[in-house]
Amino acid sequence: MVLTGSTTWMAKAQTPSQPRVPLLLLAQTTNTEPDLQDLRSPQGDSRINIRSDRQEMDEEKGILTASGQVQITYPAYNLTATAAQAQYFTRERRLILSGGVEVIQTGGNRIHGERLIYAADSQTLTVEPKPGEQVHSTYNLSPPTQQVLTP
Repeated sequence: MVLTGSTTWMAKAQTPSQPRVPLLLLAQTTNTEPDLQDLRSPQGDSRINIRSDRQEMDEEKGILTASGQVQITYPAYNLTATAAQAQYFTRERRLILSGGVEVIQTGGNRIHGERLIYAADSQTLTVEPKPGEQVHSTYNLSPPTQQVLTP
C-alpha cells in the first residue's frame, strides 16, 4: 500500500496502572515524575500525524516508511519531529528517523542529529550525529529551588 500526503495513526492506549512515557518525550529535567494527565491534550487525543511526500506500508513485514520532508506531530505531547525519512516497525514498536532529524517540544526542548531510534517498549531514545559532528540538544531547565538560610 502506497500513500501520499498525510496519515493519522492512533497510538496504543495506555493502562492507568502502568503509565508509559510518551513517544519521543524529551528528558524531564525535574526531580519529580511528570504528571501524565498534565501532558495530555484536553481531549485525551493519542493520535500521531505523519506528513510526507510518500508513505508506504508493508503489512506483511509490519513496516511503515515515510519519505521526503517527513513531519510528525504528536499534539497530546506538544511534539513535532522532522526528518528526511521515518520508519515505524509495528511489531517491535520501534521508530527510526533519519536525515537531518529535529525533535521540538513546546517550551523550548529540542534535539538535533542525523539518526534517531526510539524503542517504545524499553522507552529508550538514541540519537546519532553525522560523521564528524555531534548531537545537539537544548532543554528548558526550571531554575533551581533557592533555599533561604536563616540564622
